[in-house]
Amino acid sequence: MINLEALLEKYGDILKEEVNVKELWIFVSEGPIVKIYKPLGNQLSAKFWKDTGQIIANGKKGNVREQENGIEVFNEQGQSRMLAPEDYEVVYEGLEGDNVTVEGNTIVKMDLEITPELEKEGIAREISRFLNQMRKDANFPVEARVSLTYQTQDSELKTVMQEFSSFLQEEALIQSFEEGNPEGEIVSTFENEKGTIEMGLKR
Repeated sequence: MINLEALLEKYGDILKEEVNVKELWIFVSEGPIVKIYKPLGNQLSAKFWKDTGQIIANGKKGNVREQENGIEVFNEQGQSRMLAPEDYEVVYEGLEGDNVTVEGNTIVKMDLEITPELEKEGIAREISRFLNQMRKDANFPVEARVSLTYQTQDSELKTVMQEFSSFLQEEALIQSFEEGNPEGEIVSTFENEKGTIEMGLKR
């Protein structure tokens, strides 16, 4: 059995980077989660003909054993039929809510609430991409460190620039970072629904 705690500890940072999430945790359901196998009649009829109804009935009773290459559906007399993965679907009772995905024996639930902190971080990443595009447009060498001057009339954008100054400096190789009249080899305007930031970069 996979040790999820060990897996998240070892590969958590990679997973967060790949799927662009802030946190990963093992969630605990408030109630029991029951895994149910539902044989598909349209698939079974071509294989089992008259036995299809009995197979479906036994599946509904829970007379199912999971096997390596599918499931075994059995009756009280000990007779059984093997079903391939395409012959049935798996559902989970007790697993409620949106943003839930099931793959095999793994259940993934995502919390898509955008908190103020996450919103600011998202804006900071947008600004970082914008600054790196400015560097590219100005033909700055990849390794060159530059100076940034900026100004904005929007208080939220100003807060982002201040709180994420270290992040932006690291991501865009900025050696000095200050609020003031934008100037340099390239001056450009970042814009989103909050407002605008005039920014200048120079070597």
